[in-house]
Amino acid sequence: MDNYGTININIENLLKEKNISKNKICEELNIQRTQFNKYCNHSMQRLDVNILCKICSFLNCGISDILEYIPPKQ
Repeated sequence: MDNYGTININIENLLKEKNISKNKICEELNIQRTQFNKYCNHSMQRLDVNILCKICSFLNCGISDILEYIPPKQ
């Protein structure tokens, strides 16, 4: 996958900036904590668009605030 770059997920940084706990966002959005942790730890195999929409809405941010494309090193 390094040939195409990677996607960085910045959810934890946004939570810290907005002083929101993982427990609060999971409870408010009805997301399982283990699933949310996979987003925070960059261990997701596939991104769920519905969850990303919920997170963007709750954090009042855009998708580009959460997902960042990192091009491959050449």
